[in-house]
Amino acid sequence: MNAATSLRLFELTQEFIKDKNKATEFVSKIEETIDTKFKNEKDYLASKKDLAEMESRINKNIYIVGLIQFIAIVGSVLAIINFMLK
Repeated sequence: MNAATSLRLFELTQEFIKDKNKATEFVSKIEETIDTKFKNEKDYLASKKDLAEMESRINKNIYIVGLIQFIAIVGSVLAIINFMLK
């Protein structure tokens, strides 16, 4: 959480918590909770780099599967032609 957000949160908190120390502690606990949740969940988030790597792997696999299908079709056609000629 950045400083501007923390300051604004502190200002809003002081409207219902008049004690400055308690308001500061309240804001600190909120920041701590947010930071903890982010640290726990960041392993499940994908970055742009992760998405780019995944896209390149998927594209590579698509081309490989297409090539294998093409070879299988050509092989099947050749086998049918060979069978018909005998």
